[in-house]
Amino acid sequence: MDKVRIFEIKKSVYENNDLEAEKLRGRLKGEKTCLMNLMSSPGSGKTTTLLRTIEKLRDEFKIGVMEADIDSAVDAETIAATGIKAIQLHTGGMCHLDAGMTESGINEFGTEDLDFVVLENVATSSALPNLYQEPPSA
Repeated sequence: MDKVRIFEIKKSVYENNDLEAEKLRGRLKGEKTCLMNLMSSPGSGKTTTLLRTIEKLRDEFKIGVMEADIDSAVDAETIAATGIKAIQLHTGGMCHLDAGMTESGINEFGTEDLDFVVLENVATSSALPNLYQEPPSA
């Protein structure tokens, strides 16, 4: 039997996405804008949770919401009805937003007048690349 050569690549398939995400995090930090990714299964209560959060925080923060969905605009319309700035991001059939898609949404949305932006995402945690990181521990 011939010897088999083994090459260990150990390179993340999300490497380019991670680099784009790092740039976006730096940009938002510089703008003093907090971006929160709200992600869970369809029908799990993301929009309801977001509506309650807006109700509690709207007097304290300038809030905006980016709604990601494969095809619908229902959630964006629901959020916009509260008077909060909202934008719908159609994913074109993709089950998640990567860093580039998120940045495109941010660019279209604009964050100049916002302190707190929520991305209501369409994916489950196993489908979303590492765009968001936990804050460093104190």
